[in-house]
Amino acid sequence: MECKRCGNKDPTYFYKGSKGVYCRKCVSFKRILLNEELNKLDYDISKEAGEYHFDYPLTRYQLDSSLKTLEYLKQGYDVLLYCVCGAGKTEIVVKSISSYISRGLKVCYAISRREVVIELAYRFSKIFTNNKVASVYGDHHNDLTGDLIVCTTHQLFRYYQTFDLLILDEVDAFPLSGNETLMNIAIKACKGNIVYSTATLNEFLKTYLSKRKYKEVSLYVRPSLKPLIVPKVIYNLNIINIIYLEIILRRMTNQCIVFVSSKKLCKTLYIIFKKMFSCTYVYSDLDIRNENIIKFKNKEYKYIFSTTVLERGITIRDVNVVILYDRDLAFDKSSLIQMVGRVGRNYKNPYGKAYILSSSYSRTIRECVNEIKRANNIYEMSILRQ
Repeated sequence: MECKRCGNKDPTYFYKGSKGVYCRKCVSFKRILLNEELNKLDYDISKEAGEYHFDYPLTRYQLDSSLKTLEYLKQGYDVLLYCVCGAGKTEIVVKSISSYISRGLKVCYAISRREVVIELAYRFSKIFTNNKVASVYGDHHNDLTGDLIVCTTHQLFRYYQTFDLLILDEVDAFPLSGNETLMNIAIKACKGNIVYSTATLNEFLKTYLSKRKYKEVSLYVRPSLKPLIVPKVIYNLNIINIIYLEIILRRMTNQCIVFVSSKKLCKTLYIIFKKMFSCTYVYSDLDIRNENIIKFKNKEYKYIFSTTVLERGITIRDVNVVILYDRDLAFDKSSLIQMVGRVGRNYKNPYGKAYILSSSYSRTIRECVNEIKRANNIYEMSILRQ
């Protein structure tokens, strides 16, 4: 037996109910019986919807990566798009999206978080001005069709064998990373080729790539052509790090995101520091999240205390970052790189400061710093070879 939707073959996950056998591994997406045929969405694409324009020029590095990606897709390969944070992965895949849509083929851009789906759908509607961009996420799935689909990865279960091109962004992040069921559902949503877009590789992704026919396209520099910001690591006792945090914030002129490892610490620090600074906080709860992020983006607050909800998919110009690293609730290397990657994303002012405050010497922190330095070295060596 095999589940058509998630590919499960483990008999312990199959259950015979009153109406027939179903898979419990993916039942949370909607119960389907093993003998049921999965619906394949069929809809028309407007070929004119493939026309696009940017309000800004791409760098020659972005253009080169864009051409390579499309060429590999045309040759029948999947593509691992491995780019540093802020390199412009979205811009790089636009040419491929345009090529597929212009041939009447179905395209989807899938990413983990609803806020990023909303933001990307808006960006794509500005790039593809003749395009009906459909955004699909929790509680927003009445209209499932468009010239370009932008959705959360969880919503891919609605699109069995639908897309000719699927772009899986942030494949190293929750909820996709480590989730075999969701990854299988995502892959089964595509009948053509997949672009796996990421700034950090992990063993889970490498395992899936080993089963696919793929080529890698790498980009180690941002559009500003400036090196990535390397964080300054400071080791102290936890209580001293809190005091040091206050000192750092008092000296800052720019806005700053302070990343912490738990909701409790996030709110506790907000309560402590709101008496001293203009600040707010954000974590996974939707009631406060959207409003506080918007206010921070609009410069109504100077500082924001955040869990990992701000580590990806958000660009705030001229922002600094402080990471409070807790060895008991530690961030992984991928998260650290993404957090530091919020700094220096302004094309005209690609500078800023990043700090990691930790109470213990951590291999994960060393790996994060070394990975950022490695990317800078690769870019610098490429310049010397030219």
